Amino acid sequence: MKSNNLNHKTYTNKEIKNGKKLDKDQLKFAENYNEENDDELNGLYSHYNIVKKNINANYRNLPEYKEYRKLWRNTAISHIKTEFPLHLDIEITSYCNLACPMCPRTHRVALGKWHNKMMKFGTFKKIIDEGAEKGLRAINLNNFGESFFNKKLVEMIEYAKSKGVLDVMLHTNGTVMNETLAKRIVNSGLDRIIFSLDSITKEIYEKIRIGAKFEDTIKNVKMFYKIREKMCKYKPVIRVSMVRMKENDHEANKFEKFWGPYADEVTYTDYRNQDGLDKTDRYTKLRKENKSYSCPALWQRMTINATGEVTACCRDAGKRLTLGKYDETEKSLTDIWNGDKLKESRLLHENKQAYLIDACNGCDHIRGHIIPKK
Repeated sequence: MKSNNLNHKTYTNKEIKNGKKLDKDQLKFAENYNEENDDELNGLYSHYNIVKKNINANYRNLPEYKEYRKLWRNTAISHIKTEFPLHLDIEITSYCNLACPMCPRTHRVALGKWHNKMMKFGTFKKIIDEGAEKGLRAINLNNFGESFFNKKLVEMIEYAKSKGVLDVMLHTNGTVMNETLAKRIVNSGLDRIIFSLDSITKEIYEKIRIGAKFEDTIKNVKMFYKIREKMCKYKPVIRVSMVRMKENDHEANKFEKFWGPYADEVTYTDYRNQDGLDKTDRYTKLRKENKSYSCPALWQRMTINATGEVTACCRDAGKRLTLGKYDETEKSLTDIWNGDKLKESRLLHENKQAYLIDACNGCDHIRGHIIPKK
């Protein structure tokens, strides 16, 4: 793909959709967009194995979703900056009831470097109102916290959908669930729910998901699926996921067979030492150093933490690349997205110098996988 001069100009989503700012090669690429290559483009070190049960439940086949993902792909390949991010990771709470060893939150809590906070509904509405006016397509209602602890979760989902957000999703450990809440979630309009489970055996599950009870979580996930089916709904799409580590890698095939009857999708994601604080070697495969890596996320998304910091990366638990502090009365997300700090970061990535950014150099896309010393 030849380069162009679009790198630091701002174009509206409508202009990009109509192809006014894309050359012929880019337009051809967009028209031939293949969802299967989506994760490779995003730089995700993941393997997705999708179990399909109901064609209607597969959101990837919806025309509006395909259109959004074409736009997502174009912004990454062409380094086109839209007037507002296509996707926001909105951490509606930074509290979690588990202490999973692969999660950077766990290690930061142990070091006394974590603050538990709940996002107010008014703040959330302000975020959605601004995004809905400027082309926001998708939101993820968590980052490192457990979304179900925010008592306004259902209202937040309903509000985002009422404002036209196309893809509303959340990740959950599945421990905070009851029948009443499950029915409300199914009726809320939520598009996707991802249950992070990691094992199908009690011993390994409770070793990884520290603080959870295996039998209770299994019961909750199955209950959620049965409620959705009984209510004759095809949403939210149910995904169960496994972070593949040395502790559970031998269960991968059994994991898919076990959860296939209760999920639309079963996925695997390779372990990443996101914050460099995990001192245990959990890798099942190794990534080599790549100093020239350029991350597409800088043209696609931002993260708003429950504590107010807006970061460029959802994996930046240490908030090393903080772009600003979101203030619902003064600070605009549009200003942050178009600000100098993110502009400078994009330029360094374009010039294959992302390693000069502390937060980016700590990412294993660039530094590779480092085996902790014993």
